[in-house]
Amino acid sequence: MIKVNEDYCPQDHVCPIIRRCPAGAITQKYFQALPSINTEKCTDCGICTKLCRAFKKV
Repeated sequence: MIKVNEDYCPQDHVCPIIRRCPAGAITQKYFQALPSINTEKCTDCGICTKLCRAFKKV
């Protein structure tokens, strides 16, 4: 499972990782919100964890 670490996410822009998720599992409610991961859609591919330190496998 992948989680978003709030301490590493600046939350001051649209998360660029949303576009990189092949499963469409990452969303963001509004411009300055913490991204969230839909665990039902997430395939644990690890792309987000390689691209941004705010995403971490747990």
